[in-house]
Amino acid sequence: MISKMVPSTPNLLQQLGSLLRPYPGRGNLMMRCLITCTLVMVISLTLQIPFLALSLIAVFYVTQKNIVLSKLTGTLFIFGTTLAVGLSIMTLKLTWEYPLLRLMMAGGLFLGCVYLMRATKYGVVFFLSGLVIFYTQTFADLTDNADSVVHLILWLWVAINYAIILTLIVNLLFLPLEPVAQLRGALQAQLSDIIDRTERFIGRETLPEPLPAAAIQEKTLMLQHMLAFAVMRDKRYRQDEAWHLARISTVSGLYLMVQQLPTDPDETDLALARPLLEGCKAFAGSVAEDRTFWVNETGVFEGIKQATLLRMMESVTAFSHYQHVPVESPSESKESARLKGLVMNQSWCLFALKTLLSTFVCYLIYIAADWQGIHTIMLSCIIVAQSSLGSTAQRGLLRVIGAVLGSLAALLMVILVMPHIESVVGLLAMSLPVIGLGAWIYAGSENISYAGIQMMFTFALALLESFGPTFELVEIRDRVIGILLGVVIATIFHRYLWPEREGKLFWSSVSALINSLAQRVKTHTEGAGSEIALRRSLAGCQGIAARVAMEPGWSSDNRQSESDILAAQQVLSHLSEIIYQFEHLRAEHGDKDFATERQQAAELLHKCAALAATGEPEKSVASSTKLGEGRLRTLFYEIEQLHLSLRTRQTATGMV
Repeated sequence: MISKMVPSTPNLLQQLGSLLRPYPGRGNLMMRCLITCTLVMVISLTLQIPFLALSLIAVFYVTQKNIVLSKLTGTLFIFGTTLAVGLSIMTLKLTWEYPLLRLMMAGGLFLGCVYLMRATKYGVVFFLSGLVIFYTQTFADLTDNADSVVHLILWLWVAINYAIILTLIVNLLFLPLEPVAQLRGALQAQLSDIIDRTERFIGRETLPEPLPAAAIQEKTLMLQHMLAFAVMRDKRYRQDEAWHLARISTVSGLYLMVQQLPTDPDETDLALARPLLEGCKAFAGSVAEDRTFWVNETGVFEGIKQATLLRMMESVTAFSHYQHVPVESPSESKESARLKGLVMNQSWCLFALKTLLSTFVCYLIYIAADWQGIHTIMLSCIIVAQSSLGSTAQRGLLRVIGAVLGSLAALLMVILVMPHIESVVGLLAMSLPVIGLGAWIYAGSENISYAGIQMMFTFALALLESFGPTFELVEIRDRVIGILLGVVIATIFHRYLWPEREGKLFWSSVSALINSLAQRVKTHTEGAGSEIALRRSLAGCQGIAARVAMEPGWSSDNRQSESDILAAQQVLSHLSEIIYQFEHLRAEHGDKDFATERQQAAELLHKCAALAATGEPEKSVASSTKLGEGRLRTLFYEIEQLHLSLRTRQTATGMV
């Protein structure tokens, strides 16, 4: 039986401290944001380029964790803003004298952009296009001079794109971060911790406190994200993706197991720990050069009883036998995936329609109240709109939190600092600490990153939009009111008008994952499915489960209950362990051993998949008897526990 690490529930301050704590690369990203924002502020104030707040938000969005993502994001942003500006000018040219026709045409273009935002791989292009198309409609409401409106739209294009180009230059020349080097450094850091703990264990020294399971999981996901970027950047990584993923899985498993080393080792334990230490050092050396390594396992496993050490040694040995298997993605599947993204989808159409309706309602409030300061009400509807109700609620909450923090910072600066500013140096000294704090939050977890962007943007809108000192507190009030109203209206529309709850999608995704796992366990061919696809599917299910828990009203909805959320977490935990055990069983014994047991395990998994899809209880799963291999026993034990977790859940979330 595999021991589970059950973390205690941290309080609010502990969670906040965990989200704000430093980690490798976070300070680097913050410094890149600060350097670029400083240059943008100096250039915009010197040359009097308007829309400084939009220039700064473009800097934040394009400054990513590595060069690959920064280049991709910057290119898409330039293309998106250019497309949006072109469509906006065309709309105004054709409908300038007919306001109702102008709004209808802008609404049609916006509807198409929001649909394509969901339907295509590069949705950020159409997100920006829709945002700019509706934002530029407010320009036409400010003046009757068509030339002034066109000039404003062109200045908008300049303000965003020059900031993007400057951001790319800073990221490429000053502080470059290659994803391959990032991944290699992260792997070496975790292996160094493993080696250090093992050396302390051999020396009978006091071991550091074990890390909580949440921290270990975060490090594992970080490695997987870095691998995705390395695959995009380096052709060798793309060809050997399976081998690199197996290496990440091995390091992550070792990092988890080394936290559980016994505190009172005997001589037998130390005898195994020494070759384990040599194997980890050889592993670390191979990581530095991206090559294979060899471990001498002669007589190592004889008479060993300590499960953790034995399992660690098995992991190192199994990976040393892992062969490079180049993976080539067929071009036909890529092309079919692109075509499928443009096929009409009812959910995407309804999503685009309710986003358009909520934005139009906000636009009517903006026009009827004749309140220019709350133009952020429409932007909020577009920004908050996400692919599910849980994601929309999370984005809305982060937008409100960031807006409140940015407004408070702006209020304090207007009262305490602004009267004493006499030059651009003073303005930078006032603004950069707030921008730096926003950049630090943005560089953190995805759970809080948008709050950092919104904090900086609200602060910049209040204080940096004019080319001189401002003392207007009304601007700060109007921005917050516009954001709050927009978030509330968007949330109401997304909750009550064709809500996209993901409970049913979660259990159908779990069922599909279990079926894929069963097929992989049963067959001997590579085409049946790979560990990469299984782990990606598992990560997708984990993301859906997190979003379901964020859906408004889930605790009072008949389709959702607390037991469903708990059952989902247990199911995902057992699936992760089953994938882990099978990977090591296959690495140690190959595909053709234990054919009978594998067939039986596949049948049990198919029953679990059917149970996940229907939610109807079945009879208990009978375990295989006379299993001589320890890892097989663990595998069947985890399948039994998976079936039990599926049976004990109440009505499947979102299925009634």
